[in-house]
Amino acid sequence: MVWEALDLDWVEADVDVADLWTRSGGQWLTAPGVAVPDRAVRGIAGLGRCLEERGAGLSRVLGAAGVGVIGERAAALGLPPSGVVSCGGSSRLLRSRDGWVAVTLARPDDIESIPALLDAEPRAVGDRWPRLERAIRRRSSGALVDRARLLGLACAAVGETSDKPPVVSTRLGEAAGRPLSGLVVVNLASLWAGPLAADVLARLGARVITVESLNRPDGSRATPGFFASLHGRSESAALRLDRNEGRAQLAELLGRVDVVIEGSRPRALAQMGIDARSVVEHGPRLWVSITAHGRDTPSGQRVGYGDDASAAGGLVGWVGGAPRFLADALADPITGLVAAATVVQLVEGGGRWLVDVALARVAASMRTRDDDPVVEPTGDACPPRRRTDPGKALPLGRDTSAVLTEFGIEP
Repeated sequence: MVWEALDLDWVEADVDVADLWTRSGGQWLTAPGVAVPDRAVRGIAGLGRCLEERGAGLSRVLGAAGVGVIGERAAALGLPPSGVVSCGGSSRLLRSRDGWVAVTLARPDDIESIPALLDAEPRAVGDRWPRLERAIRRRSSGALVDRARLLGLACAAVGETSDKPPVVSTRLGEAAGRPLSGLVVVNLASLWAGPLAADVLARLGARVITVESLNRPDGSRATPGFFASLHGRSESAALRLDRNEGRAQLAELLGRVDVVIEGSRPRALAQMGIDARSVVEHGPRLWVSITAHGRDTPSGQRVGYGDDASAAGGLVGWVGGAPRFLADALADPITGLVAAATVVQLVEGGGRWLVDVALARVAASMRTRDDDPVVEPTGDACPPRRRTDPGKALPLGRDTSAVLTEFGIEP
């Protein structure tokens, strides 16, 4: 089954997209001269409205009819506006021989992989961005993307993703529909999209348990304010996932909850002996897999982040024929809302489901089409703002023993 998650009819006809773009911080975070992404703003507002009707309170917490979600990370981290460089600074839009690509160098290993990406000697790379830009101009976008996939680098051609459905839901069994209240959710995802989805579900009455690797916790903990805003309504369990004992504990826990949200490439969990389909057939109602480009091979092997995934879906602005990033890693927060809305619909409707949500496909569903209206931004841009209820600190592993004991798992 394929579920078309983004029904723009959810949004009332009188939504003022320019006003919402301004008040959300989107305009402030985007380079001058870029038109308002009409379809994206309407889509976010529509998702917010759907979740608002069930009591999520996103408009109150985030502002701008919930569209303020797109600016909350930038507000928490004090990020500057984007352009050809992302707000976070690790992604850039670069011209290739036949188009444009978005490259993200977020980890030290990424920088070390640049010579292999360009088939060059390490000493020839030098100052990474200027030389990378010159080298990429001589290469085709497709060749760069293919080589980056093999190297585990985040690289996407602008607009490469077609109009595939943002969410693909596969029914694997039967279960009666039920309300969200009291639902037990395990969140294995890190960074933004998955934790945002879990936090929305917590606001709707679900119980959320965030599970991290004790030896490799969520990198977002380096930014405590932002981490607390997404995890401050959940419990924390930390397991030694580099050991068989910790992996066995995780497998037992996943089989005893209602919903699993994870953001790993499929092979990462397979290496721990965990198969999503098998787990869902006998355990949770929903397994929500959030990836950059989808679970299927070869897409499931690709690394990706919010900015390059947005570019892959064509969710960028244009100035003089050149692309610009829109706000901050836009595919991430939109995907978080899409994942939350998917869980709501499928849990209420019943059944057991494997849900494949891809950042690039979500972005593609939100990109501006040729027949969409051109909406110019307003004159005054409002800076992004933090949530009105930022959440509380969540010490790593605070609830591990209690959670394992409750679910009958040997601590």
